[in-house]
Amino acid sequence: MREYGQKERAWLWLGDTVGANVRLAEELLYNNGGIMELFDSARRGAKLILPEKAPASLSKSLRNNCSDSFIDMLTERMEKAHITAVTRDSEGYPELLREIYDPPTVLYVKGKADLNVKLPIAVIGSRKCTAYGKEMAAYFGRRLAEKGACVVSGLALGCDSIAAENAANTAPNDMPTIAVLGSGVDVVYPYQCAALYNLICERGAVISEYKPGTRPARENFPQRNRLISGLSKGVLVIEAAAKSGTRITAEFALEQGRDVFAVPGRITDLMSVGTNGLIKSGEAKSVFDVDDILYEYGVFGPDVEKPIKDTDTSSLTSEQREIFKALLGGEKTVDELCMITDYSVSDINMYLTEMELSGIIKQLPNGEYGV
Repeated sequence: MREYGQKERAWLWLGDTVGANVRLAEELLYNNGGIMELFDSARRGAKLILPEKAPASLSKSLRNNCSDSFIDMLTERMEKAHITAVTRDSEGYPELLREIYDPPTVLYVKGKADLNVKLPIAVIGSRKCTAYGKEMAAYFGRRLAEKGACVVSGLALGCDSIAAENAANTAPNDMPTIAVLGSGVDVVYPYQCAALYNLICERGAVISEYKPGTRPARENFPQRNRLISGLSKGVLVIEAAAKSGTRITAEFALEQGRDVFAVPGRITDLMSVGTNGLIKSGEAKSVFDVDDILYEYGVFGPDVEKPIKDTDTSSLTSEQREIFKALLGGEKTVDELCMITDYSVSDINMYLTEMELSGIIKQLPNGEYGV
């Protein structure tokens, strides 16, 4: 069983009593002289100086919860659930988080508890990502982990989970990925990511500032997003709509002084409006391969793998080459290909079937075709 020092136990008491309300915790600490002073005052039954808008029941809760038996109960519950607490006075508390405006008082962890990793890079993007977004998330997640970086994400469906899964399956890397939840660390959300959650717990770490057992809530996720960027040296945006949680995370990163990178997308794609906008405004650096990110942190290597590999088109007919060239500009429907090439629907379908069978192109779930 992990042994917590007296100061760590005080942080556990405060974190359990006030939850993830960092502002309330900070005001309590400021008003009462620090964590140990606040803890000792509550134990002695002394008057506590509460924030102006604090609930009237807070003093009673702080006093009731400061007993050794209560804190022992918390640590025993965590031990049974294979959860470790990392407080501001724990060795594993991320130094990068200490730099942000509102660092959490306690982080609950499943997996590896030392969160001070060498090169943490957040990889985030739209839940409703395109085929291009999926390809880029997989590429950057895998290649960053292969180069020794730790991929930080929110375990959301789409770009986040794709990047995290590719990072988690990369070896060797002692800490390939960290997932930050908007629920308790023992509450898997979304449920579709249960297998990935278990894999990350085994190979990296799943963390949360919310108490174990906390259910996901809409208001939790913007607060969670500040930790994704705060934990990271840089944030890579794969795809993002104009207004989205991904864009919120990028804004947190800029406020925290983190580097922001973005993968350029087609100007006609709604999921590229956010990334292209970040690049256009100068808020993000455009990236075309993983080394564009790694060079910023002094990581160099000759083995550059491009996201898009060249395809041998020598066996294609002239009509098929024309279709292939059109698809290089992005996914297209049959109708769009008819307009571009002036071929009939029946001819287009015939060429597409032949090219799909040869593995040159693929049909996407939405009915479009891509390379």
